Amino acid sequence: MIGRWFATDYDEPVRFIEGLPIEVSSGSELGIVDQVVRGNAIVGRVTGDFGAVGLKVRSPGVPTRVSVVVHLDELGTRWWSDRVRPPRHAPELPRLVLVRAQGEMRGAALLARRQGLRSAGGAKVTVEFDLTAEELDEDGLLMIELAEPPRPEWMSGRVAARSALGLRIDKIYVRPEPTTTAPAPSPYATGCDLALLASDGPEQFRLEVSPVTPAPPLPRSPTHKWSRRKPARAGFKALRIARRAGTRVAAEVVKSRPTDNFGVRATDLLTGVPVELKVVSRGAGSVTLRRGAAQGPILLGLEQPDRGLSCRIVP
Repeated sequence: MIGRWFATDYDEPVRFIEGLPIEVSSGSELGIVDQVVRGNAIVGRVTGDFGAVGLKVRSPGVPTRVSVVVHLDELGTRWWSDRVRPPRHAPELPRLVLVRAQGEMRGAALLARRQGLRSAGGAKVTVEFDLTAEELDEDGLLMIELAEPPRPEWMSGRVAARSALGLRIDKIYVRPEPTTTAPAPSPYATGCDLALLASDGPEQFRLEVSPVTPAPPLPRSPTHKWSRRKPARAGFKALRIARRAGTRVAAEVVKSRPTDNFGVRATDLLTGVPVELKVVSRGAGSVTLRRGAAQGPILLGLEQPDRGLSCRIVP
């Protein structure tokens, strides 16, 4: 196990990954890792406040499109809970990370797990960006990093601290940049009262708000000798299921609904400055907005936080 985590005299020299398209789905194909544990069926898992991976790609001499699949699963939330040690009654919060490549920010990922009756599902986001032929030069080193975003005051308590910790990088795809424009991604509900809009996204869009089951507090791994025994662990599991079921039933009985004329805030995640929003029209549970200029991805959030609401951006 140690030999898979750190370089040894027995490791083979890092070789170039030849030919396009490329799909990297194992940590054994990585040349560099920084605060990332290599995986067998995944690229790796972030172990710190940020994580970076590097792979040697034979330079094709043409513009390329890179896709990075970021995944928040049950094990990732356990890692985070055991290391950050949040208050026991603090609810699970969404994760927000920046995706950087070749030293520059290329996008962002917002992940909020769907809450079920017995457990929560995973949250998966694919971030795509283009690199010029000069950015992937003859050295062939492609560096990808998950990093912490700027945190404006209005975002306090709405996004998990150390958001990158425990996240998985499932796959990395590298292929020639298509000659045709990629279709816009299908609108999806984020599962929380926040949403992300790409820097090249539409200037006018509709923000829809709908009810969602709020997340209960995260479990922690047992730390005392008595709590590691089977009877105690079974009792803790039953308590967690009861708490999750109670949260879901309460949310179904009293569903959260957006207030009339609800407000929306926006921040440029590259510069950390507010982005101007103008209300074009309003509908039932939705508002059509026109945004100002931004240099990076835009984080949108309801002015009044509500864990029982989910946002969806519709172009």
